[in-house]
Amino acid sequence: MKTYYMFGDSLMRGVMPDESWNYHSSDAIGFEKMQTHYNMKFVNYAMPTFTSERVKMWMIQTMGRQEKPDAAFIECGGNDCDYDWKSICEGKCDYEHRHRVAPDQFKKNYEDMIHILQKQRVEAVAVIAPPIPVEVYLSHLLESGVDRNIMSEYVNSVQQMYDEFAEYGEIMRLTAKENGCSVLSLRESFLAVDDMLAYYSKDGMHPNKKGYMLIHDEFAKYFASHM
Repeated sequence: MKTYYMFGDSLMRGVMPDESWNYHSSDAIGFEKMQTHYNMKFVNYAMPTFTSERVKMWMIQTMGRQEKPDAAFIECGGNDCDYDWKSICEGKCDYEHRHRVAPDQFKKNYEDMIHILQKQRVEAVAVIAPPIPVEVYLSHLLESGVDRNIMSEYVNSVQQMYDEFAEYGEIMRLTAKENGCSVLSLRESFLAVDDMLAYYSKDGMHPNKKGYMLIHDEFAKYFASHM
């Protein structure tokens, strides 16, 4: 029986907002059922709100005290690429440092995590997150109190943010390739649907149940081919 660890953020925790805007974790991806179906052990160490820096710190702590898995998935980037809206709204951030974690630091963090696993002879698998419906996400930010004029100073266009999220995914893909890691990309399955909005929660960041089923299908394909 193979053991798999997951390191990541709220996406891998199945987080969704309810009607009152309370966020709840769930097994919407279905890892628990897949354990039985594919006769493997899955331990989910993903944590909501984590950037790559915090994922790396958590990985170091976890790998230092737990039995080593056969493989570990690394999923992050969404929180890294997101803008530091709190600092922006408080006037403590300039355009150059708008991302919570800059692209070059994100690459270093991701490469560090790969090396942590490889040094312990654990297979590292890069999980590339799906794109997000930026229009919905920006509307959510405005409704949450971000000033439209301040936002316009940082967001030149919706396409800009689509491109930036794609850039972080590409950093992961290239870093994985450079370090001999396999890649499980969730991006393509979301881009292939007719209406991506139908697969996301109202915050424009987290998938809904339908979206998490797309993610389930990609993991199911992976496990089926690696048993």
